[in-house]
Amino acid sequence: MEKAVRYNYRPSQISGREQQDEYNSGHNEGNNSGARMTGTVPSREGLKVKIPFAFKDQLCDKLCISSDQRSLYRTPTSSRNSCTKKFHLPGEPRITLEDACIENYLESELVTRDLDKLAPHLWLVAKQDSSHVSSLTHQIVRGREIIVTEKPELHLVWIYDRVFIKPIPKYLLSHAFWAFYLINANSPISKPLREDIARAALGFLRSYLHLIRHKSDFTLAKDDRLRLLPKNISYSNFVSFIMAFDTVEDTRVSPRYQFGELRLTRLNFWSKIFLHRFTFQKVHGQYGAHFAQFYGPILFVFGSLTQFEQFSITFSQASRGFSIFTLIFVALVALFLISILCIMCLRETVFAIRDLHHRRMSGSAGHVLRRGSSAKSMA
Repeated sequence: MEKAVRYNYRPSQISGREQQDEYNSGHNEGNNSGARMTGTVPSREGLKVKIPFAFKDQLCDKLCISSDQRSLYRTPTSSRNSCTKKFHLPGEPRITLEDACIENYLESELVTRDLDKLAPHLWLVAKQDSSHVSSLTHQIVRGREIIVTEKPELHLVWIYDRVFIKPIPKYLLSHAFWAFYLINANSPISKPLREDIARAALGFLRSYLHLIRHKSDFTLAKDDRLRLLPKNISYSNFVSFIMAFDTVEDTRVSPRYQFGELRLTRLNFWSKIFLHRFTFQKVHGQYGAHFAQFYGPILFVFGSLTQFEQFSITFSQASRGFSIFTLIFVALVALFLISILCIMCLRETVFAIRDLHHRRMSGSAGHVLRRGSSAKSMA
């Protein structure tokens, strides 16, 4: 049975610190009385999603929840002795706090649908250990260049001498953001999606527990070329915040984050089988670079066949059959490469035709609407 927490609402909005103190006092009072009263909300103990860090350890205090728990607002900031109001997510000026599409935005920024779908087979791609993540400084020791990406599915994915890392969005460091969007019953995000976003956010932030293990990692993360962390965060405060994720178990995070670093070459290979996609992430922008990856294996096979043919030259019958086999093999390889080229060209052509058709249809619809509005204005 869910416990009840009583709030003593005030007509005006309250600050985040007062809100937390009021929640704690109401929580204790609700536990003592055990009564369900009007104007109560379920306690956090009865919810699946829990805020992993304490209110005092938050690194972003720009958000507060209204006294009626039905809206989120930005704390006013003074600029040149004038009050400047902001209505967007911290660090995301394009997304307002009341944006109707905010759940779609958060899903695209945090949830990794394809990797979650591929999770039962990720043991073919990487070690089955969520802590298998090299720190930022060790990434450099291993000869990898850190590439900043905003795609969540590329976070901790590496290929050859590059590793992709997604910076921490500023709003994820806010206690009020978690409380309102991911826990509050009045959240504009549907419950199933809310849980998916929360699990992905937990796994994403937990990965930084392994990426930043020393102060040198922290200094590198705040470098102007990377900016993996927001400004004005001290190392001691970051440690207090991130250590809360040390107790987050794999069962609480999304399936993707039950693994650590992922190798992109293997992802591209297994995506053809399990995701039915040509590639997981396109690496080569030119046909020449794409086909160059086949040169080594083909030359190795041809060299092996040539050596075997020379070895069997004394056996005329076997040599004749092997020569026929070699010719057939060469023809099949050539047909395979030509087929890949045709498929790639066909995919790009189909995409271009669909895009052209979509643009023409959009243009025709807009033209009809403009004509209709003009006719109404003339009437």
